[in-house]
Amino acid sequence: MESEQQDNTAGNKTTFSPGPNQHGEQEILRAIPLSEYTPEKLRGAQVFKLQAAANSYPIDINLPALIEDSGWSPSDRLQLWHNLAGIVPHTGLTLRKLNLEENALLHCKLNINGVLSILSNHREFAARFFRIVFVESPSSFSCVRDWKVTSGWTADQTTVSFFASSVAGALGWGPTVPHEIESWLKVALNSLERQNWKSCVLMCRRALQVLMKVACEKQFGTMLDNLALHDLIRRFEAITPGPILRHWLNIAHSVANIGNVCVAPPRSFPSYRYSKPDAETAYAKTAAFVGAYFEKTLSPPA
Repeated sequence: MESEQQDNTAGNKTTFSPGPNQHGEQEILRAIPLSEYTPEKLRGAQVFKLQAAANSYPIDINLPALIEDSGWSPSDRLQLWHNLAGIVPHTGLTLRKLNLEENALLHCKLNINGVLSILSNHREFAARFFRIVFVESPSSFSCVRDWKVTSGWTADQTTVSFFASSVAGALGWGPTVPHEIESWLKVALNSLERQNWKSCVLMCRRALQVLMKVACEKQFGTMLDNLALHDLIRRFEAITPGPILRHWLNIAHSVANIGNVCVAPPRSFPSYRYSKPDAETAYAKTAAFVGAYFEKTLSPPA
């Protein structure tokens, strides 16, 4: 069940108490790993929910501050929902933001009545997002008194399932993605969370290799199981005009070349030490590539 409490500080100083720990002390739940939002783990999952109703209008959105705070990646979305065939959507604007460095994702929706709802696996990330995007937005510089805010962790299954679907979309897989690709991406994310940088990079390569084999089967009618990732990419580079944009093939090459000498085929650097930026770069690019492939945005425009 959902536990909410009134927040009079724009969400950035409120603490939440999910219950006493084994020592009888109150624990503060700050974040839940993104890897917990999978179908087999949803039964006991929770999501942080911040809901705010505006007491004034218009509502200013400080996008430059958000991008400065955590950048903007191919997994991020800003969408405006318009009326279709005379039906006015209740949700007017949605924003999805992924921050791999903090292992955090949020899904924000702002409806036409001036009520916004933020779902996240990370309490502080959600509070900071609300503060910099809506509270400290120039030129109005509204304050918390302009909002009625409630926030807390909820285990409501509908809410958790909705957030899990947003996580799946942001991380680059969904129900149409082959299970093997999804599995390698999950392992890569787990490795990233455990700070096993080399494992994360290698799992990303395996996910890309499986994806390129799927693409080869679609393009050439064969899986080409005996080819390495580098060779699979080369097959698509040789096609003119290519079914996959060269930009995306270069992204796949960049993941294959992390920690390798850029020759054909790539060779490992002796004693190369994989780093956090290596892992974050590999995962972000792989997730973006997988998402773009199955959203059919890899191909040149018709």
